[in-house]
Amino acid sequence: MRSLAIAFGIGVAVAFHGAAARADMAIADYLVIARGEGAVRPDFAIVYLAGTLDGLEAANAAARARGRAYYCPPEERAATVLELKPALDRLLAQAVEQQRDFERYARIVSVGTVSLTALARLFPCPEPSASSAVQGNGSGG
Repeated sequence: MRSLAIAFGIGVAVAFHGAAARADMAIADYLVIARGEGAVRPDFAIVYLAGTLDGLEAANAAARARGRAYYCPPEERAATVLELKPALDRLLAQAVEQQRDFERYARIVSVGTVSLTALARLFPCPEPSASSAVQGNGSGG
């Protein structure tokens, strides 16, 4: 019975939104919320970024386990929302200047995608040395 209620709820959500339910947030929605123009308070952007950061940390840990992290914060700590938000906002300010059609870009690109780019720029990983690259692919060592 409970699964029927959940399925009904998902169906209603899809019907009202006219598209599949999504967990990601478009940049346009993030900017509306951050300016305080949305239906939710501006501090929701921080809460959303905290969840985004949690997901990116998990993805980065999995990538690191495969030998190719997306970003490399200092080992003694993880990245924080207080670091991510200003880095994200700087990238968005640059995008306003660089994108020919920023409104279209902001509707298409997700907060998560730009957040990953922000973290990679904030915490770049060292380039692998030639010897570690050879060892990593099994042909040396």
